[in-house]
Amino acid sequence: MKSLAVVFILTTLLLSQAVGAKDIPVTVVAGQSWLNHLHRTLDETSMGKTDRLGPAVPGTGEALSGWQRRLSADVPQKVTLQGSDLYRLNCRACHGEWGLGTPPEINSVINPTRATSVAVTMERMKKLGMTISLANAAELANQSRSALLQRMHNGGADMPPFPHLNAAEARAIVAYLNQLASVPGAQREQAAVEESPVRVGEHIVKSTCHICHNAAGANPNPDQLSNGAIPPLSTLTARTTLQEFVRKVRSGAPITMGTPPLPGRGRMPVFYYLSENEAADVYLYLTLYPPYAGAVLDPGMPPPPLDQATGNETPFVLDIEPTKVLPPGKGTEIRIVALPFVVELFVTLLLTGGLVFTLLEFRRLTAKSEGPTVLVIGSGNLALDVTHSASGEGHDQRAPRLNKLALSDTVAAVVSTDDQVTSHSQFPDTDYCSYESTWLARQLESEDRVA
Repeated sequence: MKSLAVVFILTTLLLSQAVGAKDIPVTVVAGQSWLNHLHRTLDETSMGKTDRLGPAVPGTGEALSGWQRRLSADVPQKVTLQGSDLYRLNCRACHGEWGLGTPPEINSVINPTRATSVAVTMERMKKLGMTISLANAAELANQSRSALLQRMHNGGADMPPFPHLNAAEARAIVAYLNQLASVPGAQREQAAVEESPVRVGEHIVKSTCHICHNAAGANPNPDQLSNGAIPPLSTLTARTTLQEFVRKVRSGAPITMGTPPLPGRGRMPVFYYLSENEAADVYLYLTLYPPYAGAVLDPGMPPPPLDQATGNETPFVLDIEPTKVLPPGKGTEIRIVALPFVVELFVTLLLTGGLVFTLLEFRRLTAKSEGPTVLVIGSGNLALDVTHSASGEGHDQRAPRLNKLALSDTVAAVVSTDDQVTSHSQFPDTDYCSYESTWLARQLESEDRVA
């Protein structure tokens, strides 16, 4: 009954692959593992590891049934992969969940990704005390984005190449890297692709499994396994069933190794972040596309030629869209830059208007309060007062004129037309003369009567 279920699942997957094969050609995995290419052992690297191993070897009489997983027989013909999914299938085994890597061997992808943002580039330059134009920041961001895509396609000294990624998949991964790096506006740029389940298996095998496992070769014996040998991908489907493989990938399972052969935990990490169906997609891919021994794959070199039965490798095209410098008012970043200038201009106009209004109001109030001046000077006596005419008529409608001007060494006065002159004959010896307005005279007389 179990065999029939496995056959049914494989048949369903084959049909779904036949429907989706027109979208993205699927190709075989070929050549030696990346660790063999670097001449490193599994114990000397952090590549392809998740820091989780399978369970310990069970004691005598313990059943392994608890590790069984049920696989869904309802296999979709299409799978929607978000940028986060593509990162998980292709990048997470080395760079980790958050893209931080394990320095110094595996670098973080956060800073290289942040360098692709115009806003982040301008912010960094500002912190360094350097000014940069928006056009120059956009040019630097484009150069960083080109370098990031080139590294993804061609690999590097320690990083394997990923030529199986097409342009749409690369854009989706870069968009998710922007989100991991907290680049402004990254959430709006997230993208997704629709692919077949066997294409999902291809992603996992070429980006994760092939780091440690050679594509093809002889299956190691228990003694070789104990000494660190890693089985090839070509013998996987012959060594395990679909159910056993899914359990091995997601939960771990013991292996027989050593002399004499005994069950052991093994060194293979547990890829807990893969779903059961994704692990089954790996088994399907290796069944439909038997791994090819091939030649050593150098960084940046395409895989060996494939026969027509397996299709052609999907070329990766660096689809770099230059960052456009939009005219003022249309670009988000230009609006951000122009906002302080607009606020400063508004405040300047507001202050200028307030100053002009204050000056005009001051002049108006000063003109309104102007009136006749009475100056009284005598021997040892000085008085100065500003009063309004008792008649209440505006002085601006009649030209003020001098009523009387008395000048001596002790007396000087200037009065307007409605002023009256009063001589005080009781002070004949002082040559004292006073010039008072009619209103002021009445006020003084009233005060005298009260006194």
